[in-house]
Amino acid sequence: MAETPDPQSFCVVDNFLDEDTWTRLWSDFQFMELSPVSRSVGAWKLDDGIPLGGDELVVPRTGAASSGETPLGQVARAILDNPEIHADLVDDDWDRISVRPYVYSQGTGLSWHVDDHQLFAGAFVYYAHPHWNAHWGGELLVGDVESESDDELPIMGYRFETEPYSERLLEPGLGSFVMPKPNRLVILSGAPHMVARIHPAAGASVRASVSGFFLRKPR
Repeated sequence: MAETPDPQSFCVVDNFLDEDTWTRLWSDFQFMELSPVSRSVGAWKLDDGIPLGGDELVVPRTGAASSGETPLGQVARAILDNPEIHADLVDDDWDRISVRPYVYSQGTGLSWHVDDHQLFAGAFVYYAHPHWNAHWGGELLVGDVESESDDELPIMGYRFETEPYSERLLEPGLGSFVMPKPNRLVILSGAPHMVARIHPAAGASVRASVSGFFLRKPR
């Protein structure tokens, strides 16, 4: 069941995948090739730690599912087969979606940023880990920025000088958070967001997610 906040900037769908697909995906995380995510590109800052990321998969909006589809591809297919979960948040100017696995261990996170609206009609994250504790952190934080001023907030702040970006977010100083509950899908419409760092209390447990974008049609 989807739960949508007000104002509408994201929605949550719990129990998104069936048990068998979810189990296969989590098993796949044990063996997939993962590499350190570079802190020199994108929204990651120097104090975000070093999360791990896998290869990106791009799936067309239309077309039959392959009989040999990977668990990662099945996440994409489940999103494509259920358009009602994102129809109210994502505009219709997209023709494919991307999916990429990420693993956040203790001490890692992702700084505040805004996704590129020119490239992405929306975004999503699915939580694949089998268990989570509320004291472990890793929440998805979504900032509340007035719509008439959205264009003033750049895609991401400078790597070393973050005060102007911080001041812009602090103007309202409000937002929402979503815990990384297992088998949960979150659809994002484009508001500023970040991933809170994983606390040491998580130990060897990781925040395993599949993140991706609704990719706009080429101009």
